[in-house]
Amino acid sequence: MKIRIVSLDFYMSNSIPGLDIQYSEFRGASVHHVPVIRIFGSTEEGEKICLHVHGVFPYIYIPYDGQIEVDGFMYQIALGLDKAINISLGQASSNTQHVYKVCLISGIPFYGYHARRHQFLKIYFYNPLIIKKACTLLQNGNILGKIYQHARSTRPVHPPVYDRL
Repeated sequence: MKIRIVSLDFYMSNSIPGLDIQYSEFRGASVHHVPVIRIFGSTEEGEKICLHVHGVFPYIYIPYDGQIEVDGFMYQIALGLDKAINISLGQASSNTQHVYKVCLISGIPFYGYHARRHQFLKIYFYNPLIIKKACTLLQNGNILGKIYQHARSTRPVHPPVYDRL
């Protein structure tokens, strides 16, 4: 199907059994709200459509230098981001989880010349509106007392895999 996109946005929806992810293996918790991309447009025949895309989570990359054991570090980053985001939203006592999962990937940074692969942590979030706040917190040293420069893009080492979870 070809779609001429006129407009797109997203909304947060309750997780729908059989369509959306119900449980985060990484966090060991139920998933209650998920992002849904809404695309307004038309087909080649001129039919107006509204397409709801489920199962796509927003993400960012941060460099991983390999100095700390990766599995424990991924959980520390997730917990640190959750806590810092909750505090920045004025909800310091909240246990709301903003990070869906964190995984280790290998890629070549997009900007500049790089002769070898670099390792990155790919941090998935539930709500796309949290991305800017998370990047600011990472860059200001609010997470684990270290400054993290998020990588806007990397070239994958292998053929691209769409992030439909």
